[in-house]
Amino acid sequence: MTHSAPLTTAPYTTGGRGPLARAAALGMAVLTGCCLLTACGSGSGSARTDAAVGDAASLITLAAGTATASPSDKAATDAGVQLRLDSSPEEVTRARMGYATCLKAHRAPSTIKTTGVATSADEAAQKAAEKACAGKRPLLPPEMDPRTNPHYADAVRVQVKCMKDHGFKVHITPAQGSDPNAIGWIYDRLPGPGVDIQKVQDDCRARGFGGGAAVGPAPE
Repeated sequence: MTHSAPLTTAPYTTGGRGPLARAAALGMAVLTGCCLLTACGSGSGSARTDAAVGDAASLITLAAGTATASPSDKAATDAGVQLRLDSSPEEVTRARMGYATCLKAHRAPSTIKTTGVATSADEAAQKAAEKACAGKRPLLPPEMDPRTNPHYADAVRVQVKCMKDHGFKVHITPAQGSDPNAIGWIYDRLPGPGVDIQKVQDDCRARGFGGGAAVGPAPE
């Protein structure tokens, strides 16, 4: 499972998944109530999840990023709901649930269609729902986005070292695109049974980025 920067991507790129697949993954995390570790390595951004290795890990991150923001959320703007490094798990869950609820209310195919191949009509409907719900989309803290944090790569390196210190088999992956700051990381293999993967990932993310333990990246 590769994790690169860009929640909506603040770090972690989904890599080739369309809006339907991204939203479906997001809704899945919300429904299961977990979000293991989507953007495993980076502090923010979208997560690229390998089906065989990453589903469990990435669910943690996803759950944190979908939900409807309540009127009291000061960070809610037309661009989305801005999460912070010190956002609580409750705030993150509320934000992600708000977004997921909005998508369902607008009948986004990702929330109502569970089988079959996405059609062009589905993709168009998904994009329309995402546009209508843009103001509720959770946004990763700017510190967890390589586009807004010039020290993002340094933070990822600290995060990865922390995970290695806990015995995790991971390595850094090169930046994709033209930004050398937007590095990511990937598992060589998942830890064995009895290891609290989510806690280690959350703790190491907080160590690297100075916070954000509750804010795992969600799919782009």
